[in-house]
Amino acid sequence: MKKVLLFSSILTLFVAAIFAASAVPTTSSTSATLSVVAMVNGEAIYSNVLKNAANIGQTLQAIQKANPKMYQLLISSKTGTNFLKSYNKAVLDNLIDSLLMEQLASKEYGIKFTDTQAMIKVQEQVLQMLKTYNITKKQFSQYIQSQGYGSVEQFEKNSLFTMKFSMTVEALRKAVTSSATVSENEVKQYYNANVDTFKTPKQINVEHIMSDSEATANKILKDIKSGEITFESAASKYSLDTRTKDKNGDLGWIPESANMPDFEVKLFATNIGKILGPIKTSYGWELFKVIGKKDASIKSLAEASQNIKKELLSKKQERLWNDWLKGVFDKFKKDSKIKVYI
Repeated sequence: MKKVLLFSSILTLFVAAIFAASAVPTTSSTSATLSVVAMVNGEAIYSNVLKNAANIGQTLQAIQKANPKMYQLLISSKTGTNFLKSYNKAVLDNLIDSLLMEQLASKEYGIKFTDTQAMIKVQEQVLQMLKTYNITKKQFSQYIQSQGYGSVEQFEKNSLFTMKFSMTVEALRKAVTSSATVSENEVKQYYNANVDTFKTPKQINVEHIMSDSEATANKILKDIKSGEITFESAASKYSLDTRTKDKNGDLGWIPESANMPDFEVKLFATNIGKILGPIKTSYGWELFKVIGKKDASIKSLAEASQNIKKELLSKKQERLWNDWLKGVFDKFKKDSKIKVYI
């Protein structure tokens, strides 16, 4: 049962990613019999594109299963009907923006992808998903059909719109932000201004044994000191901490901090191999053993340089992209001829 639920969750996330609202379909249909829901600079957006993007049918089915009262409210009340209409309109607004971006990308940057290019990318993603989660194409087909998406072929065809837009935005963003650079001097200035963030405090590696009473902890400690059992074996055998008992009671590396409890202060003063306790903590009576120590350190400029450069470059690219959206794209949208028919 758990495997079935996990399988459904994985595929649900994958399907949702394909039809995500942030990357909605944008091109027109090849069928002249479908109604036009919007015209954008002479280019049509058809009803089937909006239907796939809004995905209201499948969403209502899911709501009906999860919350029947909410489902009834949505389909039978004026408030619910108005909400669905508003949602549909909001999705169409996203479609219009997406189509505008594709038009601008083609006009100003020569960026345009074909159905063939998009289909190759869609099929690559499907195959990668099947490989990653060890799912057969038959299982995938059965699931998407049960969710109302049709055959795998239809699913892939419907995904073309989204994929073309996603590819367009990726290429467009790259073109818009290509002028962003980071100098070595900028990296150095950032490092000097944020040097504290590259410091690593002292650390200790600690094992522990958690027990329910001081008497029990003392009995375990006595057996360890007599050599009847090792600290690690005792942790595996007696510790009440289920998270660490299978790891010999290993708590991992603990960094030194200004607000440590008293027992941690004592642990930092304890030599490697020594045992501290029993100590009463909020979890019970505990024994601790220090098994490793690291001195405080700081990353050099050379060590931190690559990550700093990536961070600064990312911030510059984000600013350029946002400026482009607010400037170039918004102006293009304002000057465009847009007609909505719903």
